[in-house]
Amino acid sequence: MIINVLASGAIFVASSVAQEEIQVNYRSLKEFIGEKFGLITPIIQLERQPTEEKQKSLAKSLKYAIEVLPGTSQERENIINELLTKTKALGESLEKVPQKEFDIVGIDLNNVKAVNVKIGNIISEGEARVIGIKAEDSEFTNIIAGNITAKKK
Repeated sequence: MIINVLASGAIFVASSVAQEEIQVNYRSLKEFIGEKFGLITPIIQLERQPTEEKQKSLAKSLKYAIEVLPGTSQERENIINELLTKTKALGESLEKVPQKEFDIVGIDLNNVKAVNVKIGNIISEGEARVIGIKAEDSEFTNIIAGNITAKKK
């Protein structure tokens, strides 16, 4: 649950519509996990590439970091409670955002290197920012795109 909320926050903060409350709660959780568990690098990697693999890796690292957390039983319990409180705050902030605030993307390409790409018959409809194709940090030698519709409802 912690990593799912963190990943959702990372994705939403990277979008153009992140509200200040979400940004504050996301940074708070990110910094807390970084400082208390030494996991800032995996969080940054998750921000750059929010894949399921990165989420699983971070979840495994966080689980281990919690298991070997130094201090008394009470100190460890306090840290875990604070982690859960920060996670809950971010989760509640994300739940307040209406679905129409999220970007609608037909195809989202991130960190792709390809020689020949052919894309077609994409329809993106929604109430937020609508994008037919989104490509970031990608390299293509030859790309053909056609029949792409992106429209607001």
